Amino acid sequence: MEIVIVENDASLLRTLKILLEGRGDRVKAFDRPVETCSFLEQGGSYDVMIVDYMMPELTAGELLERTRGYLSRDGFIILISGHTDVVEQLNLKSMGVDIFLPKPLDLELLWEAVGSGGKAESRSMPT
Repeated sequence: MEIVIVENDASLLRTLKILLEGRGDRVKAFDRPVETCSFLEQGGSYDVMIVDYMMPELTAGELLERTRGYLSRDGFIILISGHTDVVEQLNLKSMGVDIFLPKPLDLELLWEAVGSGGKAESRSMPT
């Protein structure tokens, strides 16, 4: 499975990359959302994109809006964030988010979400 991770916390980004590659996934890891935009605009593909909501350059919402025309129709998006109070105010479906997982991440839930093809139940998805 091809996975894109967008996370500005270097240690979490590195940990997720190592763990997912250990499962046999191919991982592209970005610590800057602007780099992710360039990757997608140049035809980069993914099956799953894991995106942190709060990042210095762009929020996940801004990243997804900016790249809407380049997002994979077959891929799905997992939003992660420790700012659940902020995320609960968002319309995640209209942003293109399939699953929301709060931080700190429960790795079992993340593996379930990654393996579900976007069909896993979000643990904190606002209605």
